[in-house]
Amino acid sequence: MGAEKRKWNTRVDEYLNRKAAERGHVIAMARMGSTALERGDLDEAESWFRKAAAGGDRVSMGNLAHLLRERGAPEQAERWYREAATAGDSHAMAHLGKLCAQRGKLDDAEDWWRRAAAEGRAEAMAELGRLLHRRGELQEAEHWAGQAAEAGNVEGMITLGALLCDTGRTREAEPWWRRAGDEADAAALCKLGHQAQQRDDLTRAESCYRAAAAAGAPDAAVRLGLVLHRRGELDAAEHWYLKAAKRGDAAAMTNLGVLANDRNDPGEATAWYRKAAELGSVPAYTNLGRLAADHGNFQEAEHWFRAAADTGDEAGQRDLEELYRNSGARHRQRY
Repeated sequence: MGAEKRKWNTRVDEYLNRKAAERGHVIAMARMGSTALERGDLDEAESWFRKAAAGGDRVSMGNLAHLLRERGAPEQAERWYREAATAGDSHAMAHLGKLCAQRGKLDDAEDWWRRAAAEGRAEAMAELGRLLHRRGELQEAEHWAGQAAEAGNVEGMITLGALLCDTGRTREAEPWWRRAGDEADAAALCKLGHQAQQRDDLTRAESCYRAAAAAGAPDAAVRLGLVLHRRGELDAAEHWYLKAAKRGDAAAMTNLGVLANDRNDPGEATAWYRKAAELGSVPAYTNLGRLAADHGNFQEAEHWFRAAADTGDEAGQRDLEELYRNSGARHRQRY
């Protein structure tokens, strides 16, 4: 009976709220928008949020902006974020800063993030810390990233870790990477690291992958090794590759082979490549082929190049063609 009474009360509340909204009550309109959004009726939610926003409700302005952004209307979203931010909504200020940054308006982005940060918005502090870090203003960047991290913001923790690592304080960074790993999904941290790597922001990529490794992401160790490898930190890269190789990661084994080959240790390189090849690593196939060709073992080289080519690998196909053209040619190692 109690459950039925609650349902009846809910229906009455919804009826009264709708009537109030239809009479122009702004708060009721905002509630109608939120209710529609919760049940997935985006058209009705947008309609009510627009009415409440036009009535001056800044929360509805922000909600309308979020909805429009999700629906693929960034220009309209920016307009309503700006309206809400101008009305004093710090959440909208932070989002407006992000939209400005995406459009390349970094001065505007910084201005809005500073305003939101002054209002206590941790996400704005984190974004401000990242922006200042990229500009090389490390002291102020550390201040804002630290504030965001202390407030529990994962982006702030990652940025603070990167800053501490950048300034030679890796041990101080490690607790923040562990905390970020506790707070965030490992796959999401790896995705952030990949995005940073694509931007060639290797310090941030390292910070993301360290946090992901702390969260238990199985592929974080090899990704971290690749970042360190690219930076020329070969001992550190080897440490992380070994961690991943012990868990059976074929890419890590291949990369350990590359490091050994670069140290002029073809025996160790071959051993690692063979382990990786057993697990189906195509780069390991081609690297074994190249080592064999370098030592004049052309039949074995053909075997490995053909194994790679049969998977559709373009490098393997090119190496096989090159072997036929010039069996004595030397080849660069892959990783």
